Amino acid sequence: MTIDDRASSNGPHVPASAAMWTASTKNRKTHDVPTMAVGSTRSESKASCEGCPLLESGDCYAQYGTPAMGHASMIRAAAKGRDYSLRAALGAAKRSARMARFGSIGDPGALPYDYLVQAANACRKAGLDVVGYTHHWRVKPRLAGLLMASCDSLDEVDRALAMGFRAAVVLPWDHVGRFTTANGAKGIVCPAMVKEGLTCNQCRLCDGSKRGPVIGFPNHGPKVQHKLRKRDKLRAAATNWIDQLDI
Repeated sequence: MTIDDRASSNGPHVPASAAMWTASTKNRKTHDVPTMAVGSTRSESKASCEGCPLLESGDCYAQYGTPAMGHASMIRAAAKGRDYSLRAALGAAKRSARMARFGSIGDPGALPYDYLVQAANACRKAGLDVVGYTHHWRVKPRLAGLLMASCDSLDEVDRALAMGFRAAVVLPWDHVGRFTTANGAKGIVCPAMVKEGLTCNQCRLCDGSKRGPVIGFPNHGPKVQHKLRKRDKLRAAATNWIDQLDI
């Protein structure tokens, strides 16, 4: 199959060379799994996310947080000759890996469709589920069944589901518990964000090719980090007070 790098009018596009793969990651939530970063440069990575409201508001955890620093290091290493191909990543993948992450930073939906299909097929042949999200689901419907639709509201979830996508949605930073869309679709908060010690590699509910609930991610972007830290301190203080009881 020939990979088509030509420009498409259906949303942002970046060439297949924008996909940079590592065999594993230090991300404790996802665990040591083959991981794709989108963007051979920082500007290319942000271009893949064009139109995403989190990018435009500055609230994107990846593009404005620590993942951006790791991505910059990858770009420097690539300039010195490091191999970030999928072939190299799969060849060095940990035996414990059960999934491949499409998009630790950048939007994989901006990559050529043929490349995404080839990469997904290669990962599945290696015994890995495919986990990835795209904000471009509105203009790239054939990504349904390949990537999860990344939605910004429950109304958008219903639209994405109607187009055949599995859906993930950003929730308020302090959301807890299950939720339901206006059309009755059931959703749960990301299990790896709720259950201590559970990783995405173990869960794998976000494989867009499989049936499952809507997955909600409470906002953890840079603009709410101070709220999260305050909440965690209050929880820690409450726990310490209880631990000191001797009755």
